[in-house]
Amino acid sequence: RRGIVGSPMDLLKTEIVDDVAVVTMLAPEGALPWGTRIFEHRINSLLLSQLSNALDAAERRQVQAVVVIGEGKFFCNGMDLQYISANVAESLELQTNAEVLMRRILTLQVPTIAALNGHWTAAGAMLGLAFDVRVMPSDGKGLFFVPGIDIGLVYSPGMTALMKAKLPQPLWNDVLCFGKRLACADLLQHGVVNAAPPASELRARA
Repeated sequence: RRGIVGSPMDLLKTEIVDDVAVVTMLAPEGALPWGTRIFEHRINSLLLSQLSNALDAAERRQVQAVVVIGEGKFFCNGMDLQYISANVAESLELQTNAEVLMRRILTLQVPTIAALNGHWTAAGAMLGLAFDVRVMPSDGKGLFFVPGIDIGLVYSPGMTALMKAKLPQPLWNDVLCFGKRLACADLLQHGVVNAAPPASELRARA
């Protein structure tokens, strides 16, 4: 069974396929009003709202699982720094809402799968870690990294706890303390990624 759920969305679409909600973050050319390129799928209030709406729709339909996948070369390129610069007063609220969404994914009562089509970095890395299962293409160019040490960022207690819970200790040190960039093979070896099909089979495998 297949159907489209919800009203038209600028940043994503949600399909119900065989009782699975498949949420696709779209990657058209162009930029958001504050300048961020849409295809980076950066975390801002618009993306958070639409992802939350997609989860609402999935719960209403009583799906058996939720898959989130991105188009293009990014799964999620972290917090939307241009949005934050343009809306400084909202920065704390944005951080809080991002953690609320991750907590919701962590505690959703059906399995959640991240189909990691491309780079997942910084807060986007933490978003990917919030899912129960991660699938990443073996032949893709996507990287996982958290650049806080390079740019002087300190992550919140919630995001730090998420990374500690989802990463094995040796990898945790490499990622958080040294900002190491990891490809699919490294992540698969350490169990952070659960499956690594060819890119052409990513959606179907997820």
